Amino acid sequence: MKKIFSNRNFFLLFQGSLVSAIGNTLYNFAIGWYILELTKSSIQAGTYMATGAIIMLVLTPFSGVIADRFDKVKIVYITDFIRGFAILIAGYVIFQDLSINQTLIVLYTATVVLAINGALFNPASGSLMPELVDESEYQTAGSAMSMINSFQGIIGIVLGGFLYGLLGVGWIFIINAGSFIISGISEMFIKIPKKEKTKLDLTSGLKDMKEGLKYLVGKKGLMQMMVGFAILNFAFIPIMANGFPYLFNVILEADAFDYSLVSVSWSIGTLIGAIVIGSIATRLKIFKSTLIGLIAMMIGFLGITYLINQIITGNISYTTFIWSIGVLMASIGIMNMYLNIPMNAGFMRAIDPEYRGRAISVIGTMSQAAVPLAMFLGGILIEV
Repeated sequence: MKKIFSNRNFFLLFQGSLVSAIGNTLYNFAIGWYILELTKSSIQAGTYMATGAIIMLVLTPFSGVIADRFDKVKIVYITDFIRGFAILIAGYVIFQDLSINQTLIVLYTATVVLAINGALFNPASGSLMPELVDESEYQTAGSAMSMINSFQGIIGIVLGGFLYGLLGVGWIFIINAGSFIISGISEMFIKIPKKEKTKLDLTSGLKDMKEGLKYLVGKKGLMQMMVGFAILNFAFIPIMANGFPYLFNVILEADAFDYSLVSVSWSIGTLIGAIVIGSIATRLKIFKSTLIGLIAMMIGFLGITYLINQIITGNISYTTFIWSIGVLMASIGIMNMYLNIPMNAGFMRAIDPEYRGRAISVIGTMSQAAVPLAMFLGGILIEV
């Protein structure tokens, strides 16, 4: 880790990604809770989250082509700046005295802007990391980047629960906007060899996408793994995006801070997992770690199902529920890293550099394909 963080380019990417991730997590947490408070409808909340996910899903394959053809560093910091200033404007509008429908229009507009730029940002930043470190450092660098997900969950969600009650939703917009702008400033100073400018039109773009898909299909095992992860996302997303917010907000009538503590438990688990698993990842076999991780996570989610049933039927106290589900979520987070870190390092090694942006965009599309439908159906199932 010390060697990785002494790499100036990697540290700038890590620092910028961490700041914007924390701000975005804080924002997503608060907005999901805010929509539930406004509408009391899990369908409305699910539709809002699905909107951004659909845009990301549609645009990600095209953005992978752009990442392979153009300057990844510019894509990364320009999209952060656009998101920052767009959210700043939306925050100013939210401060006005708006009706519920007007507020929802502002929120949907903001999520469209975030999703479009996020679709461009993700393949560019994901394919940029291997260009900043040596191949022998992929595992360690991947572990370090995994810590971002953990830190953003711990800091972003706790702050989201605290600041939402203290300052209100308008200031959440301002804070998130600032995080994107600070991130963009950090990423501007990343230096990599200049890429020759290339012309991109519809024909060449579609050709590049086709080549990227053909390349992935020809890589034994990758497409099958993506189908598997799409199924896992379909099962997992409604729990975090629909289930827990509705449980705490509407059924248990708890405040946002209590809900944030459960979400933070997951992030603490992933942080512990990133540190521990990152140190032994080179000795792990991908298939074995995937199998063990999946079995352990299955057991954990069965435990959560039992606890939710017990709290709804009044068989356990609220305090017992919070502590028990927190421990289970942390354990699942650890096993998630046991599954993900070796897998991601394997992806980086398996994919040739010239196809990396396109391959990562197709992988992202496949793994996220089930997300919009899962969010929407999750909202309907809870409502029913």
